[in-house]
Amino acid sequence: MPYGTSLAQKSLARALATTTTHRRLMMPEDLADHLLAPDDEVLIALPSIPDNKPRIVMVTREEVILGQWSAAGYSPKDITQKRAIPGRDVRGASYSPGLYHDVEIKVRSARDLSIQPCTVEDGIRFAHALQALATTGRVPPPLPPADVVAARHAQGNYSPDSLENRMRAVWDRALLATTALWNCEEVHSGPALGWLYPGEQALLVLLGQTGVSTEYLAVTDRRVLRGSAPGARVKERPAADVRDAVFDEGRFKDAVRIEMHDGSSLKLDGGIHPLEGREFVDALNALIATGSLPTELLPFR
Repeated sequence: MPYGTSLAQKSLARALATTTTHRRLMMPEDLADHLLAPDDEVLIALPSIPDNKPRIVMVTREEVILGQWSAAGYSPKDITQKRAIPGRDVRGASYSPGLYHDVEIKVRSARDLSIQPCTVEDGIRFAHALQALATTGRVPPPLPPADVVAARHAQGNYSPDSLENRMRAVWDRALLATTALWNCEEVHSGPALGWLYPGEQALLVLLGQTGVSTEYLAVTDRRVLRGSAPGARVKERPAADVRDAVFDEGRFKDAVRIEMHDGSSLKLDGGIHPLEGREFVDALNALIATGSLPTELLPFR
């Protein structure tokens, strides 16, 4: 989101800077202009998981505003305010972990408001900040990473530093872009745990056709893989065999190929989102050339 000139635009951009804003949200550049007065100051904000109708909660000094827009097509449109709750009516906020990880905002004399954030960390931080604001009238300092880890442990989640969570994280974030799989427990419960070796870390995942199984390309710090989940691996090659990655824009379907030095390749076609396919290729080529993923190419931010 561009850094705007009004207080509303500036403060919204600042509030969103510490959250996970998935590219498929298609965040409107003029969101603040539609939902806020120019002199409103956004204290905290929380975007939802991507959908055809993404949502955002914005907390100002006077209100908690729930906004929504349409992400169908090539540009966001139909920005609407779904609810506006006076700040004095907010009793607090809480985060509930699990497959349906929700932030619930408790409201006096009206129904509560809930939103599904992109990540566990976003939900924990937002609920902590809004709870403090509702009870003390002040936004607390950002929750330190160690406290976020402690909150995850307290709610039965694995630490982000644990081996299992590192193995799972990239895969699960890739699934955020696939609405058909949000509630598919067999996929979310961690195919990465079945095909990664001890200590191996997933770096990139690209999803293709979904249905009974989900086709994917995956890149780790050791290998590249082409497979399906739930299910067994199909093909894999050592990282040293990889020459480059190519995005082919077809008339009826796009394809991504990971080319090897010996002329062979791993190919994924069908069901690829073009933006994600190009980003995967750019990220992998940068990884091959430099040995790391540049910040601007890190996926799912």
